[in-house]
Amino acid sequence: MPENEPTPPAVNEHGYPDATPVAEMTSEHQAAYWRYHSKKWEQTAKSAPDSDELTRLRERDAELKKIEESRLTDEERTRTSLAAAETAAAEARVEADKVARRALVLEIALEKGLTVAQAERLRGSTKEELETDADELKTLFGAAQTQDTTRRPPTGSGSDVKVGKSVAAGEARYKQRHGTN
Repeated sequence: MPENEPTPPAVNEHGYPDATPVAEMTSEHQAAYWRYHSKKWEQTAKSAPDSDELTRLRERDAELKKIEESRLTDEERTRTSLAAAETAAAEARVEADKVARRALVLEIALEKGLTVAQAERLRGSTKEELETDADELKTLFGAAQTQDTTRRPPTGSGSDVKVGKSVAAGEARYKQRHGTN
């Protein structure tokens, strides 16, 4: 070989060079590379269990779990139940915290006259932080962007609710109509 020509890469037992990227291999080496990997995946696929075998394995797993459970002492069963209950309680606390924060955000948004979309953007972990952020948001977007917070009377028969009345006014109307007990 002449001195200027690079030496060809060493070919492994599968017919392609190990340290060469596929894009830089010759077409014969690429064919050998893909043939080897194709056969490897074919063997993997053939060795996998079929659906009947999977069903049988799942049934045996369920049987083993029953046997293991029957061998547990009362104390171990109690520990297992306690761990499951603690996990459920932790998940419930996280969910309750989410709901409480959502309620607080919506309460502040209602007080500040923000829309629900604006309420979703409020940031903060305390009531004071959320109120400050609501004030800033209201200042940034102006009063034109906030929702109409006046309440509309319900429609339908027997509707005698007046807009803008307080609870005390409603109590007085009730006493006027029905007397005091």
